[in-house]
Amino acid sequence: MALLDDLLARMHSAPELSDIQIVENEAVDDETFVFKIHASILPNSLQIRLLADGNFKRYSFQLYSDRPIMRWDNAPHYLNLQNSPHHFHDQSGNIFPSALTGNLLDDFDIVIAEVKKFMDL
Repeated sequence: MALLDDLLARMHSAPELSDIQIVENEAVDDETFVFKIHASILPNSLQIRLLADGNFKRYSFQLYSDRPIMRWDNAPHYLNLQNSPHHFHDQSGNIFPSALTGNLLDDFDIVIAEVKKFMDL
């Protein structure tokens, strides 16, 4: 699957990430699939998940350690936020609008920049 391959290449080119592993990868065809990737960004981990079924796409990027720290996703439960359904959960549990769009490759660049800033890397 081209998107998964492109995302893995982007992740491998990020020097902050290590131990990149596909932990879930199921596909019916090029439009119906789910994958989940874990990577270390010490002392934490980053998880990326995408569920796609035709035009329906649900994603999440999550920084975590022994608990969730930050998460970006597009679950449609904060419909009053600007750029809904895209939103961000901060380390205090607050919910904010997100600049993500659902384009996983572009969104990865935004997320990794925010994670690096948060972790002071």
